[in-house]
Amino acid sequence: MALALLVVGLVTVFVVAGLRQDDKARTRERAALLTSLRARETVMEQALVATNDEREALRQLALGDMTSLHRRFGVKLNDGFGFEFVYISDAKGRIIYSSERGEQNQLRAYSWIRPAIERALADGQKAALSGVVATEDAAGLMVARPFEEKVEGLDVAQPLVAITVDVIDPEFLRMVGAPASLEEVELIHRPQHGGRHAGVFIPNLYDGSEAELVWRGAHPGSRMLWGLMPAAVVLASLLAVLFLVLMVRARRMASDLVASEAKARELAARDYLTGLLNRGAFIEALDAAIARHRDGETLALLFVDLDDFKAINDGAGHVAGDDLLRAFARRTEEALGEGSVVARFGGDEFVAVVHCRGEGDLDRTVERLFAALAPPVPLERGGELSLSACVGAARLPQDAATGAELMRLADVALYQAKADGTGLYRLFEPGFDAARVERRRIELELAAALDKGEITLVYQPQVDVESERIVGFEALARWDHPTQGRLLPGAFLAVAEASRLMGRFDAYVLRMALLEARALPGVTLSVNMSALNLRQGAIYDMVAAALAETGFDPALLEIEITESAILDAESEGQEALQKLRDMGVRLALDDFGTGHASLVHVRRFPITKIKIDKSFIFNMGVDRDASAIVEYVVRLGRSLGITLTAEGVETREQLRFLRAFGAQQAQGYLFAPPLPLVAAVAMLERQNAADAGATPDGATASR
Repeated sequence: MALALLVVGLVTVFVVAGLRQDDKARTRERAALLTSLRARETVMEQALVATNDEREALRQLALGDMTSLHRRFGVKLNDGFGFEFVYISDAKGRIIYSSERGEQNQLRAYSWIRPAIERALADGQKAALSGVVATEDAAGLMVARPFEEKVEGLDVAQPLVAITVDVIDPEFLRMVGAPASLEEVELIHRPQHGGRHAGVFIPNLYDGSEAELVWRGAHPGSRMLWGLMPAAVVLASLLAVLFLVLMVRARRMASDLVASEAKARELAARDYLTGLLNRGAFIEALDAAIARHRDGETLALLFVDLDDFKAINDGAGHVAGDDLLRAFARRTEEALGEGSVVARFGGDEFVAVVHCRGEGDLDRTVERLFAALAPPVPLERGGELSLSACVGAARLPQDAATGAELMRLADVALYQAKADGTGLYRLFEPGFDAARVERRRIELELAAALDKGEITLVYQPQVDVESERIVGFEALARWDHPTQGRLLPGAFLAVAEASRLMGRFDAYVLRMALLEARALPGVTLSVNMSALNLRQGAIYDMVAAALAETGFDPALLEIEITESAILDAESEGQEALQKLRDMGVRLALDDFGTGHASLVHVRRFPITKIKIDKSFIFNMGVDRDASAIVEYVVRLGRSLGITLTAEGVETREQLRFLRAFGAQQAQGYLFAPPLPLVAAVAMLERQNAADAGATPDGATASR
């Protein structure tokens, strides 16, 4: 009897312990599954931020360029991350752009997603929204993120909302359940109770109800009990040993589940590509570092942005771009050393917190970083790429007192470094903020000027040195600012290049020049193009489109590119120049002599004209070296069959030198300043009338 009571008591203990173990396992499984689901949401949010260049997307929406938006946004999210549905809606839930399984303008699946979006917008949702949307027919994990900026010129309710959906299918459920080793995970649209599956309720964004995730539970306690019950009844003396075995195994399983949960939390805090902290985890680390900060110490925040990463990513491919990002992350962590915190915010934007112990410590840290980035990066598919970056830094407590302010000022310093060039470091100075605001003002006003037609053109004649007859005009841009009057290019072109307005500006000027130059027949038209368009290989498409639209004769068009831009051109830029030359367009090398080019070097390019910089012309007759350089360039250019044009000719003495040297063309105030189109037309008509033997008023000239 005592033994029976003992057996019954031990069995009861085992049963209770097993059931409790099952309950704990289910609790841990629920937590692990929810953590894994949240980690997937975080990955989708990061992918949406990394893929969506908000300013570029808004620009493309305003222009109606849905094809480019689809390629840069919808296709990337579908092909690169496997997110089947991508939309952009206005603040009332009306779809502006859609992509379903990589196909543009598809809305077959939007019917079961729309109620979730409309409910969120009706509640005044301003931050990112994420969660499960489930109906009887379909289910998906949705992330909706409002745009921070508003798009000008688009008649829709704002802010716009970017939406992406990952369809919840068996593969998705297997991936979500894998971190917790869960099997047969299913999503139930209408919750069920009981059965052999464990379950957890989650909000259903479709209608505000609840959906249920169910899975086949591990039931470790039950399995153990069924195995031990016969032995417990027959061999009561071994129950203690078996109980110990059960407890050891239970602890091991609990430890595995805890480790799985920790791994899921770690994944949710990490950037999926580089393994660095993501934005949320970094901000927590920054706040913790500030809380530990002591008087007398300096905490530096570094914003780091890779130089020309977009061009590398587009030219070498996304695989090479990913190799570059991983190499940059690894080298940055090694260079900054132990105690620093490095994170990736998305794209090629990195940030780091560094503890500085004394004066000059921050400068030495940045020097180590630049030295670590200097060696070329070998690529997995062969070849290598150079790596450089701009760095902006701000310090606590010298520059800021809070984490948010520290990040803002470091970003301002980075903006200044990028505006000054590539591979540069700038420590925040109070003047940077004012300069950034001024550049932003110019950028917004210049964009508006292009919309309003405030950019006008003037034309400076180019003449034959011997006859002083007009042989061409150079089109020069001027900005008729509504409050500041007429502005020269030096006041705004640098901002245009830094803000990615340059392509739009060049296309505007080229098209206007080709339209207006139809009033200047029989002479060439010279138009300046930015080095940015040449580096990106976009110059050919831009010129070809403008010629096709206006019907202008390609043989009368001359594109001017600076010396440094041509010598820095990659293969795509060189190919674009050759294609322009093949269609008859002339190519002029502007400001020759200000860089490091030589005529022998220039022979690699299809150049038809070289324009000698006005600084050499100004010093002719005064500086013997300047005269010798001009004479040498003219003679060598003639021997190579290249036309030489002297810029900035202001005196007859300078013209006599050019005639003696054999220069073919000249341009400058000696002949005329840049003229409005009407004055340029009148000047050309007077010359044509004189050539025809008549005065400008039509009277016959005496012979």
